[in-house]
Amino acid sequence: MGDGVRTMPVTTTGIRRIALVASFVLVVATTMTLPAEGASEDVTVLHQSDFEYGTYIIDQPGVYRLGEDISFNPNSPATLTSDIADGTIPSQIAAALGLPYPVDAYRSSMPLFTQLAVEETGPFTPGGPLDARYDPAAYGVGFFAALAVEADGVVIDLNGHTIEQSAEHALLQRFFAVIELADQPFIPAQGPAGFGDEIVPAKNVVIKNGTIGRSSHHGIHGNANENIKVRDVHFDDYEVGAVALNGVKGLTVVNVTATNRKDVPVLGTFSSAQFIKAYIDDLVHTGSTTTLTVDDVELSAGDIQVALREVINNTHHDVIVEGEGFIDETSHPLEYGLFHNPHGVIDGNSYSFLVNAIGVAVNGFPTVPDDDSGAERVRFRNVVVTDQHSFINEVPAVDTNGSAPGGKAVIDPVGAVFQIKNVHPDTGIPVTVSSLDDHLAEYTGNPVANAQAFVAKAASLGDLGSGRLDISRLNIPGWLLSWVEGEVGSETLASVGTTYFCNGDSMFHVNKGAIAFKMDAATDVRLKKSGVDGLVNLGAPGTALCGDYSNSKSHPDATLLGYGGAAVRAFTFAGSTEVSVKQAWASGLSSMAGPAIGFAVMTDSSHVSLKKTRTSLVDAGWGDMMPAGAPNNEAYAAGVYVGEGVHSASVVRGCEFCRDEGY
Repeated sequence: MGDGVRTMPVTTTGIRRIALVASFVLVVATTMTLPAEGASEDVTVLHQSDFEYGTYIIDQPGVYRLGEDISFNPNSPATLTSDIADGTIPSQIAAALGLPYPVDAYRSSMPLFTQLAVEETGPFTPGGPLDARYDPAAYGVGFFAALAVEADGVVIDLNGHTIEQSAEHALLQRFFAVIELADQPFIPAQGPAGFGDEIVPAKNVVIKNGTIGRSSHHGIHGNANENIKVRDVHFDDYEVGAVALNGVKGLTVVNVTATNRKDVPVLGTFSSAQFIKAYIDDLVHTGSTTTLTVDDVELSAGDIQVALREVINNTHHDVIVEGEGFIDETSHPLEYGLFHNPHGVIDGNSYSFLVNAIGVAVNGFPTVPDDDSGAERVRFRNVVVTDQHSFINEVPAVDTNGSAPGGKAVIDPVGAVFQIKNVHPDTGIPVTVSSLDDHLAEYTGNPVANAQAFVAKAASLGDLGSGRLDISRLNIPGWLLSWVEGEVGSETLASVGTTYFCNGDSMFHVNKGAIAFKMDAATDVRLKKSGVDGLVNLGAPGTALCGDYSNSKSHPDATLLGYGGAAVRAFTFAGSTEVSVKQAWASGLSSMAGPAIGFAVMTDSSHVSLKKTRTSLVDAGWGDMMPAGAPNNEAYAAGVYVGEGVHSASVVRGCEFCRDEGY
C-alpha cells in the first residue's frame, strides 16, 4: 500500500464485538455520462398476453414500454390445461408432447418442443404453444428470462409498473433473470448446459422508471454488454442479485434501491431435481434398459421418473396450489426433508450489485484480468441496498481424486453436486446415506440423488437416450456408483476411500458469503452517495469434514484461505483498478460465524480511493462458539480491510457516528 499515499491500517474487533467505525474515500470529481434513450421513436407497448407462452425477445431497436404490471408465468399448468381443453393444443399433439390432462407441474413452465425453432424465424413476435420461436440451445433448460434483449439501441420503460417472475414460475424455473441482456444467459462453454456457440449481447440499453420484482436469480443479468443505463428502478425480491453484468463496458446505475427475497421456499436441491429431469425423461422416451439397484431394489428409468415427478408435483402442490408458500412437513415429509428452506432466503452466494470479468462469477475473488475481459467505466450514484439477508449453505462435494474425466468434484451433467451429506432441516438426520460417519455410511438414496446416479450409470453404459443432451459436465465415477448399488467391498463410503471438497454450494460454486456491491475485475469505477442499510448472513461455520484448512484452501477454485461462506462484505473491490468511492456507507452488517467488513479491497487491486465514507453497526461472530476443527478464520468486524497484495489504496476523511448526509 505504499507509493507515499496516506493510508488507514486495517481495523478489527474480536468475536462478538461491534465495530462502530467510519471511513474513507476519494478525491476525484465524477461526472455521469448517460447513454442515449434509444435509437428509434418506435414504441412497442407490452402486455401480460405477450408473455403467456414464453420469453419476449427484443431483437430490434426501439422503445419497449410496459402497459401494465407483468407477472411472468409461461406455459403454466393452468394455461396448458386450458389449451388442451379448448383445442388450442389438439389432444394428439398433447399426447406427443407428453402432456397429461390436467397438466402437472412436472410438465409445465418449460418450452414445448413445438416452440423450439430449428432455423431462423425472422424478427420476434409472440407466438402460441405450437409456434416455433425459441432457439433450442439457448432455451434448453427453460425460459431463462421474461425479457431477452439482443439488440443495439433499446429503451425499456417500465412506465411505473412492475415486471416480475410469478411465484409459480420462480419455483419451477430456478435459473432466471427478469431481464437478460443477451440472447442466452451464458457465454459459450459455460453454465449448466450448452446454450449456443456465440453470444449476442445487448448494447446501448436504458432501463428506467419502475420496479423489477421477484426472480429466482437476477433482476438484470448479462455478459459483454456495452453502455447500459439503469435509473429510477426499485429491485424487489431477487434471490441472487439485482444487477449482475460480466465484462460490461459502460454501466451507469442512478437512483436505484434494492432488497432481496425473504420467502424462498426451497433449497438448491430442488434446482437439481428440475434440471436432471430432462435427462431422465430422455432415457424413458428412448426406452433405456439401464437399471439402478438401491437397497436391493432394481429401479428402471420409469421408476426413477415416477419418483422424481412425485416430489416435484408435491412440492408445487404445497407451495403454489395450496398457497402455503412452504412444504407441508406432515403431508410430504420426504419433500420437506429434501427441499425445505428453513430460513426463506438464498442458500448460496448473495450479491445485490455485481460487475466482473466476462463469464461466470462462481470462482474465488478475481485478480486484475490480463486481457480486456474486465468491466470498465462503472458508475453508481444514489444506489441503496436495504435489508439483504442470506443463509449461505455449505455443500461438501466428493472428490473424484482424478478418477473421472472431468476431474475435481462429483457433479451431475448440469454441474449440480451429488449430495451425500445433506440432512433433514429440523432433525439433522441424513437424507441420502444411513450415517454421517463414513465408516457406517451406506447409500439409502432419495429421488434426486437416484436420478443423478441413474444418469451417470446410463452414460457409462453408452445408454443416454437420444444423445441430444450435453453430458460434458457429468463427473460421477464408477467407484462411487459401486457404493450407490452396494456392491460387495463398496458398501460404505470409507470402503471406497471417499474424500471431499468443502467451501462450495450446491452447484460447486466457491462460497464467498454475502456482498452488497461486488465491484470486481473492473477498471474506472466511481461510486457516490451509495450504501448499505442492513446486510445479514446467517450462514453456519464451515464443516470440519475437510479438516482445519483455515490456513489453506479446500475448494480448488478458491482465492482466500479458509471457509468463506460465513462472511459479510458491504463493498468488495478485487482485481479492480482506478476506483473512486465518495460519501458511501455501510451500516447494519451482521455475520453469525464470519467476518463483517464495510469496505474490502483485495487481491491485486490498485489505485483505490475511499473518501468521506462511514461504517457503523458491524457485528461479527455473534453465534455460538466456533466448533473444534472449523476451518473459519477469526470472525472480526472491520470498517475497512486492505489485503496484502493491494497497491496504492487511500482512506481519507472518514468519520464516526455520522448522522447526517453532509459529512
